[in-house]
Amino acid sequence: MRRIIILTSLVIMVMLAPAMAQKNTLDKVRLGMDYIYNQDFQKSQAIINEIERTSQKSAIPDLMKALLTFWKYYPVHLEDDKLEIYQKYLVSSYSRSLEVLKSDPGNPEAVFLAIASQGLLAESYSESGRSFKAVRAAKRAYNYIKEGSQKLDQSKEFYLSTGLYNYYREYYPDAYPIYKPFMYFFMKGDKHKGIQQLEVAAKEASIAHVIAQYYLSYIYMRYEYLPSKALRQGRKLHETYPKNDLFTAIFLESLIINKRYKEAAPLARGLQSNPSPYLKIYGDLFMGVIEEKNHKNFTNAEKLYRKALELNDEYKMKRSHLEAFAYLGLGRIYEHKQDPKARKYFKEALDQAYTKAMKNEAKSHLH
Repeated sequence: MRRIIILTSLVIMVMLAPAMAQKNTLDKVRLGMDYIYNQDFQKSQAIINEIERTSQKSAIPDLMKALLTFWKYYPVHLEDDKLEIYQKYLVSSYSRSLEVLKSDPGNPEAVFLAIASQGLLAESYSESGRSFKAVRAAKRAYNYIKEGSQKLDQSKEFYLSTGLYNYYREYYPDAYPIYKPFMYFFMKGDKHKGIQQLEVAAKEASIAHVIAQYYLSYIYMRYEYLPSKALRQGRKLHETYPKNDLFTAIFLESLIINKRYKEAAPLARGLQSNPSPYLKIYGDLFMGVIEEKNHKNFTNAEKLYRKALELNDEYKMKRSHLEAFAYLGLGRIYEHKQDPKARKYFKEALDQAYTKAMKNEAKSHLH
């Protein structure tokens, strides 16, 4: 169910106002979002306060407060008090958007804000196990996404939501056949067209370009498995926002699949000491890959793979992709030792993997 929710909500983090009445406000939003992405939360809060003073009825400040909370405490769903604050801001942003839409139906800014608030709420409700609320929020987001798809000529920002919908609407039913019956309720997509639209957003959108790059890196890295394109997007994110630890993790993974272990090593070491357990997993896991494949130190690699799996279990991360990475590594190590336990780990990897590249690797060792 969570995949259906994400497909519908699209996690549109920056769908702020492409057609704001005041250019000054738009400039402030851009600056505030840059501060948020680069984890300079004190400066971003000052910008939000300034926007709030001059735009008291706008939904923008509440959405920005939600995004600040999301990035400051990522992954936000691990802390109940932070999750409650995050969701409160999203609900408030949506309510303010509705007030605008009542008097001005189709207002592009309000449509963007409605997509963002309901999409993010759908994901957060799903992450915290509140399925009924997640479905309701996802349905509301979907209604605005359909409207946004008719506004591509008005703003490049809409290429993000439309591109994500087109891609994931077709990807998930193919990857997870169990969800195909649910797709009857959603208009058809087009993966190739979706990628093209995301590339437009990444290059030409004034605000949505960051999240377009973020999703392109995932699509190229995990779904389409185009390592060089994934690296290009990951590098852009990391070089533009070097203090953003999640973007660092994405860049690190893209380096690993491109076998650029020497460049990856300092990033992995940095994430190993990160205070976030989620990001520690990235550090331990990919340092394990470096130890295994670059240094041929299988003892250290095994310890790091096991440490990543233990962290994942301890904090109930539910990150199957990272688990699959670790199980593949353990499988290769035990295969090298000619230990029959290798098959068990490759089977675990196959169960957890959701990318074709990882599934194919696991299958190749099992046949």
